Amino acid sequence: MEKEQLDKLEDVLNKIKQTCEKLLLDKKLLTNEQLDQGHKLFSQKFGPDVLKGLDGEILLNIMLNIGNRDGLTYWLEFKNDDEFRAADYGGISGGSAFKYVMFKRNIDDKWVTGNPQNPKVLSLDEAISLARELRDTLVYGSEIIKQFSNADMGIDEYKKLQETFDANMKYNMNRLGWVHKYYHMIYPDVVDDFHSAKWQRHGLICCGITPVKEDNLYEMAGHFRIMANKCELPINYVTTAINEMYGSPVNYFRIGTGDNGNSYWHDMRSNSYVAIGWSELGDLNSYSESNNMKNDIQEQLVKLYKYDNKTASRKAGEIIRFFNGIEIGDVVVAVLGEKVFGIGQVSGNYEYVEERPYAHCKNVDWIKTFKEPIQLPKPSAGKLTSCFPYKDIENIMEIERLMNEENIESEEKPEVSLTSLTGVVAEIEAVLGRKKQVILYGPPGTGKTYFAEKACRELASRNIFRKSFNSLSEDEKNTIVGNGRTNGVVRMCCFHPSYGYEDFIEGIKPRVINNQTVFEPKDGIFKQICSDAKEAPNKKFYLIIDEINRGDISRIFGELIMLIESGKRGKQVILPLCNEPFSVPENVYMVGTMNTADRSIALLDVALRRRFGFIELMPDYGLLEGVEFDGLPLAGWLKELNIRICEHIGKDARNLQIGHSYLLEKEKAIVDQEKFKRIIKEDIIPLIEEYCYGDYAMISRILGEGIVDVKNQTIRLELFNTSDISNLITALLSPCPTLRLGTQKSDEDDTEEEIEADDSSNGDES
Repeated sequence: MEKEQLDKLEDVLNKIKQTCEKLLLDKKLLTNEQLDQGHKLFSQKFGPDVLKGLDGEILLNIMLNIGNRDGLTYWLEFKNDDEFRAADYGGISGGSAFKYVMFKRNIDDKWVTGNPQNPKVLSLDEAISLARELRDTLVYGSEIIKQFSNADMGIDEYKKLQETFDANMKYNMNRLGWVHKYYHMIYPDVVDDFHSAKWQRHGLICCGITPVKEDNLYEMAGHFRIMANKCELPINYVTTAINEMYGSPVNYFRIGTGDNGNSYWHDMRSNSYVAIGWSELGDLNSYSESNNMKNDIQEQLVKLYKYDNKTASRKAGEIIRFFNGIEIGDVVVAVLGEKVFGIGQVSGNYEYVEERPYAHCKNVDWIKTFKEPIQLPKPSAGKLTSCFPYKDIENIMEIERLMNEENIESEEKPEVSLTSLTGVVAEIEAVLGRKKQVILYGPPGTGKTYFAEKACRELASRNIFRKSFNSLSEDEKNTIVGNGRTNGVVRMCCFHPSYGYEDFIEGIKPRVINNQTVFEPKDGIFKQICSDAKEAPNKKFYLIIDEINRGDISRIFGELIMLIESGKRGKQVILPLCNEPFSVPENVYMVGTMNTADRSIALLDVALRRRFGFIELMPDYGLLEGVEFDGLPLAGWLKELNIRICEHIGKDARNLQIGHSYLLEKEKAIVDQEKFKRIIKEDIIPLIEEYCYGDYAMISRILGEGIVDVKNQTIRLELFNTSDISNLITALLSPCPTLRLGTQKSDEDDTEEEIEADDSSNGDES
């Protein structure tokens, strides 16, 4: 390796170790003992010697019957209980049952091999014969790995292992994820738990290591073992840390920025997007419901651009690749000819922006834009295309290097740049794009209303102004949220037991004219927003319905429950009061919130549930990390409190957890101890008292004996009436004393100075 690569690898290894420490602290990693226990249990049930002792129908059912919950394939992919969790040892989900070479078909209990296009039904004797071959190949591979499994096994030995497998393993078993996982379970210190070449390749690329061949599962495994040895960690820890650090695999695309001598790069850079031409096709969403989208686009290309059929077919493929193939998080390279202008990550779904020179767009967060255009190692790749997937490893490694290299001269980022939508807001955008309405649900204090407002403001701002809401002027913000005199495109209402059809759709309302009370029809908030949306079809309108589960849905929506459905937009019904036709336009979106402590999602109106998407919001302890009160870590304490709520309250306890929002102020964790005391006393304790229906023994088990006087059935309020917080902290930590910061540290770790300082402070306090 060159020095630059070695330095990067050293940096990566340090980050892996730090990430593992945090994951262990957050209990997101199994302990070594737990990992070993799982591997030993698996080996006892399915090790090579066990498989060698099986034959006939027993072999078939133990090794290859996916429906057998005590069988090998079920354990590898599906088992998830206290005895064994398959997901803890790497996933092999996806694909059809043909990936096992042979499987038992549900509909007729026949053994089948082949592939989905050409399945072959086997007789029992044929199935047993094939099972023996698969077993023997699996055992053979295990014996080969055992020969290679010495402690000093380097990358050259792994190459030889791969070559041996390639030459001798039948049925392409050297490329199968479940086989790779089997070997990981038997030899966890030799074979990694990325059981997909795509995931292995992504991990190595992100670590700065060049994969030699993209589907060499066992050769790539060598790199992960070497990293694990250098970190002195199990391979499982290293791969989990890489997952945490770099996320899921991404694809890399070349996007052309111009044609016929015209370059639109500066507009793409300034407005943070990539795009392709053929604007006359119109919005590609209009083609997406077709059974043959490519054929429909091809016909339009021939008609509008006078292409021949062959060219039109090729261009239609590029257009569909841009529309469907590029996903949020994928990497795009902006190129004209062989010149690279910028590299970014896709941050938004497809949009048709008619006023742009290229109308088919996807928002991008530009990571690097170059003062002077550069070239990739193989610059001609995809040169004559508008949307081309990079596959060559040299180009991909260089793209990753350019994205992460700090010393490369690049342009300053534009002042107005849309960053990627992430987290809950990105989830809301995705569900709204598919269903047009979503409900955020979860325990109290998990930020449901906050995220509903934040997402609607942000999405509306990006739609109308191509800017983030926080960067808007006051006048622009008024367009989004209104100013008290005029409505914005984001509006809000709250359902309650008295809320009805007349408030939401239309009704007869009283009004005083010349000291006379008259009754006249009045549009409700939903009818009004639909009317406004029809007058501005290029703008997206958002209605937030807070506490949606507190209203009588059937009464409020009436006959319009059908019209909000994504596929029924534009369909008309006659309203009974005004006797006029009404429809819900495409550009109206709804975001509801519901508190599951009030009502379970299972009790919602069935018609409503079918028409809304749902996103669960649970306590986010990460927002409280780093804040402590006299040794009480805020995040850890809230997490332990919720564990006890779930343990003691009963079957609905998951919906009764305490949300992080109780301990936030202006989107940040509270740091003032007086505010902390008041929140505990005035918010959290009364909530738990309500949950427990006055059962002070249960309250004591949840909050701690130091907080609750069970005998007198009272809360020890004296803990809150003093400026000294230490006794309150001790009481709060009594159910989880090891949580106190510093208690995990051994005496041997203290320096003499620290011990003296501790003694001194204790003396001062006394």
